Amino acid sequence: MDVKRINLDEEICIDEPIAACIGYFDGLHKGHQALLEKTKLEARRQNAKSALITFCPDPKDVITNQIHKHIQSFAERLAIIEAMGIQMVIILDFDKRLCNQTADEFVSDILYKLNLKALICGFDFHYGHKGLGDHRSLALAAEGHFPLYVIASVNYEGIKISSTRVRTAIINGDVALAGELLGYMYHISGIVEHGKKIGRQIGFPTANLKTSDEILYPMNGVYLGYVKYQEKYYKSMINIGTNPTVAKGNKRTIEAYLLDFDQDIYGEKIIVYLHQKCRDVVRFANLDKLKEQLSQDVQKARGLPDGQCFIL
Repeated sequence: MDVKRINLDEEICIDEPIAACIGYFDGLHKGHQALLEKTKLEARRQNAKSALITFCPDPKDVITNQIHKHIQSFAERLAIIEAMGIQMVIILDFDKRLCNQTADEFVSDILYKLNLKALICGFDFHYGHKGLGDHRSLALAAEGHFPLYVIASVNYEGIKISSTRVRTAIINGDVALAGELLGYMYHISGIVEHGKKIGRQIGFPTANLKTSDEILYPMNGVYLGYVKYQEKYYKSMINIGTNPTVAKGNKRTIEAYLLDFDQDIYGEKIIVYLHQKCRDVVRFANLDKLKEQLSQDVQKARGLPDGQCFIL
């Protein structure tokens, strides 16, 4: 996939004709996927490259001067976009200058220069200073330059699918709902790091995950899911929390116990897929009680279905 980064201080040069969708696309959920599918369709019709126009950093971070948590890291988002068949990503450097552009300036200084053969946006897309531009003003600006296609709301159980709705489901530990909204299983990737090895001492060695600081964690709990390591998927039990039975302090960790797995993977990348929440994290009276519960959790993990939609 071709990735191009654009800064307003540099000349914009996109030689190839493109059909592109535009937005921030945190999560790449089913609503976003409707834009991607229309983009690929128009690219084929126009004999152009399929492209996605997005922003980095998150416009909300620049506007509010705060760092927001995301469903996945920007690098993961790019990997998912590629897996979904988009050929080019155009990243607009979102700084104060771009933030202060009027809607008209955004169109004339950027969109008109992108060699667009078609542009696709959501019905709730806004652009320009204070988000004053919307799909109606964009349709007027597009006349005579490129066709604009506006994608209607994509709903689940009668409610619009949005990144906010996905994030709320994750925060609440409802990873099953998050997967329904995403269209693929919610996951967290990272590097396996050394922990306190307490799990190994009680017969349940876990892979401790070091993740990006920008990632949104689900609420504390024990989850059932899968771990991908070197193109293989292992049914797993995942603990998110502070391990109150065996650990002191409030540091939250993500630990995965991979079923039928016995390899040294410190320093290796894994992807943890959360299928469903199993139970809350509780403090047990002793290690024997903890081991008894973990054995029951493992049996539930063994009953996980095969043939899931993983994307990555």
